[in-house]
Amino acid sequence: MPHRIGTWGFGPHPWVSVERTRRFYARALASEFELVDLDAVPPEQATPAVDAILSFHSSRWAQGPRPGDAPVVLAMHGGPVVDHPRLRQRLGHLRRDDTLLVNCSSDEAIVRDLCDGPSPRVVRLPLPVDTELMLPYHRGDCRRELSLPDCDHVIGLVCRLVPQKNLHLFLRAFARIRERLRPKRVVALVVGSFFSSYPILDYGCGEYRAHIAELVGQLGITDDLVCFPATLDDEELALAFGAMDVLLHPTSAVDENFGYVPVEAMACGVPVVGAAYGGLKDTIVPGETGALMPTWVTRSGIRIDLDAGVEAVTRMLSDAREHERMSAAAAEHASTHYSEAACGEILRRALRDAIAARAHAPGVAITTTAAPPSPEPAGLLPPTTPAWESFVEPVRRYVSHPVPTITESTWLRWATPLHRDPDGILRLDDPAWPAALPPELRDDPLVDACARPARVGTLARPGSEAWQRLQALVDDGLLIPARVAAQAEAAA
Repeated sequence: MPHRIGTWGFGPHPWVSVERTRRFYARALASEFELVDLDAVPPEQATPAVDAILSFHSSRWAQGPRPGDAPVVLAMHGGPVVDHPRLRQRLGHLRRDDTLLVNCSSDEAIVRDLCDGPSPRVVRLPLPVDTELMLPYHRGDCRRELSLPDCDHVIGLVCRLVPQKNLHLFLRAFARIRERLRPKRVVALVVGSFFSSYPILDYGCGEYRAHIAELVGQLGITDDLVCFPATLDDEELALAFGAMDVLLHPTSAVDENFGYVPVEAMACGVPVVGAAYGGLKDTIVPGETGALMPTWVTRSGIRIDLDAGVEAVTRMLSDAREHERMSAAAAEHASTHYSEAACGEILRRALRDAIAARAHAPGVAITTTAAPPSPEPAGLLPPTTPAWESFVEPVRRYVSHPVPTITESTWLRWATPLHRDPDGILRLDDPAWPAALPPELRDDPLVDACARPARVGTLARPGSEAWQRLQALVDDGLLIPARVAAQAEAAA
């Protein structure tokens, strides 16, 4: 007789990625377990006996006694970052024989940071892609099927078109790559739709479409940009991936705990150059299936070494043999590690182990660490609820690097160009992280000097007040290091 798994919050979900994950859970578990919808049980009726409870998208696990003292298997999704303050409070409702399903190693680290002593069982569950549909196809055929313009290379982006997914950074990088690869023709293929709002750190979703239209004109890339809406069906999306030579994925969405798109691209034999952030640090194998762009936390948001991405894509598209090797490795990696069979077995094993653990050991409550003091608001970003500072602690686990420390040989430049907003405030021209330049710095010659890449040793002496100001500007995220190739590019 199959084990009975009670479910909480297992109904359809409005977010496409979460609903896709829910359907995977349902398919994977149906082959071995009997699922019982505990949300459908009327309050006046006794709760059916179950061997374990799967909490997919529900807070009932933290609200009272569990039916029959069954172990809880809790799907975290992006919760370790988004719900970090509440998670610290609520983990005390769990026991050591309960299980947390996370989708990346960063989430594993966050959970263990929150526990004072042993944590619940933590299982990293990769999410599957359709490896029977997402396959390497002939690029030329895919481009003709989609009526793409004749070109030598296609660089792709597939995402929700919200500021934190960084379409604007993608376009800036594309314009630079296009110049480097001339006289070859390079086309940008963007698949996605704009949203009027976003629930986390929304600094201007509603104005993003207009910002992108203006940026495309400024960069002069209109004739080499092709856009499709997010309404493509799965077969059309597979064609879009198949048309790409490389996927450039510069996300800084704070809850990027997995990322289906990079894995789908790899399944189609497309190398991925992505931000070294959250789930992408696990799914992309640098030097084999693509490359990672370093990321770090600043007082005004997440920064990405976009220069590294420009260099990686340029190098990849300039070496046909290396590109072919990475394409084959990407497809092999995805089919081996992200098939439904492989991921489904990890999920089923997590349920089996949870049931076995409860049968052999009594539940012991979890204790959590004390919350550290909240960082002082920097006042650099527009106000939001919650503020950026409330995410800093867990996001430090999602990024790949500490904030850069300057040396005499470091080259610095503005994180993005500056612009004046409707209130007359100078800000970074970055809709994801529109940091304001403090009034006292608006006439600072050090800031002006970094409008183009400048070497620190020519601007300040080690330990001087000017040196400390430069490091503070890096800590604030207003200045970032520039790579050698970017310096030459700026000088040209």
